[in-house]
Amino acid sequence: MGANSKKQLDYGFGHMKQFVLATLGCLLFPLSGLAGDQANLQVLGFSEDGKYFAFEQFGIQDGSGFPYSEIYVLDAATDSWVKPSPFRRRDEVDETKGYDPDRLLTETRSENRLAAQDLLVSTAIAGKGETVGSNPVTELSGNPFEMRVNPRLVVPPIDDELKVSLSQFDLPDETCSSYGAETKGFQLAVSRGGEDRVLHLDKSLPKSRGCATDYRIERVVTYFPADGTPVMAIFVHVSTLGFEGPDGRFLAITATF
Repeated sequence: MGANSKKQLDYGFGHMKQFVLATLGCLLFPLSGLAGDQANLQVLGFSEDGKYFAFEQFGIQDGSGFPYSEIYVLDAATDSWVKPSPFRRRDEVDETKGYDPDRLLTETRSENRLAAQDLLVSTAIAGKGETVGSNPVTELSGNPFEMRVNPRLVVPPIDDELKVSLSQFDLPDETCSSYGAETKGFQLAVSRGGEDRVLHLDKSLPKSRGCATDYRIERVVTYFPADGTPVMAIFVHVSTLGFEGPDGRFLAITATF
């Protein structure tokens, strides 16, 4: 995984004052009554040639109630950001003027899309690719650590099965430990046609990821360009310490087949 991709999750350690308040709040309120914010995901897809991939995550931040949008454009082969991506926007809200979260989020997303538009055009993001496996955080019967898929929508299959495996392990962080968070790192591997590859292995916890405590495979998106190398984007859902409970964000790891 490229160095830039390790920074894909911006939980804002400037937001740590809220973590302190959350820790103190646990002394007064039961954890079952708390709920963090879970980002929504929009896959913008691959370029026609499969060289680039883009997605957006967005939502209403817990604690502050501020709308946010983050757009990432990746080089699919190197799993690294294409500058000036990522585009991150979080708009503060003056609630004395009224608070309509749907309207505010729409405005934030629109402004962020405008900021990213030139790069989306220059990389020719064309919405290519298809979701061949999905296991959202609301799915209770699926395996969060393994996904086996037919890599494209052809029945009966003409391709070798793609197996995605995720394992997580304790990866302490001194700052997070001071808030009582037992942080974890993860490894992501794929297997196909007898070939095993590790696409990502945490050596340390990136500060930009915040206090990550849990991971799961969220979905697999693949694309077979007519005149190019097949590519994949694997989304990992990350749970992290939030103000009102666990927050959820997405990390995309791209690779060629």
